[in-house]
Amino acid sequence: MNLSKEIRATLFTAAGLAFALSVVLSWGWPWLSDARAGIIALGIAGFAACATSNADATTFSIKDPFVIAAIAIGIVVLAAGVMGLFANTLTYLVVMMVATAALWLIATTRHLVEGGAKSIAAPTA
Repeated sequence: MNLSKEIRATLFTAAGLAFALSVVLSWGWPWLSDARAGIIALGIAGFAACATSNADATTFSIKDPFVIAAIAIGIVVLAAGVMGLFANTLTYLVVMMVATAALWLIATTRHLVEGGAKSIAAPTA
């Protein structure tokens, strides 16, 4: 696991969730005036989090429970985002926020469990 990549992914996820929360709670942030803007901002930040994270796990299996859960939640994020772009209601933004937080948690847990620490060979005499 590469800690700096995980920190960057966490910061992008937190920023995206903050953008979306600003829309839900009507904080009045510039350019975030409706649900559609929040969905776009959360989608861009979520994509950036995925792009910077890069799993260090050496294997990828569709039988992995983390992968199965991430795919299922990713479908929820995508569906809520697409429907929310057309409907422009806060319901889809909130669903997308919860699913994004769950996806971050699952991805980070998988990186911790399966990526492990980089092994360094101990010197021998």
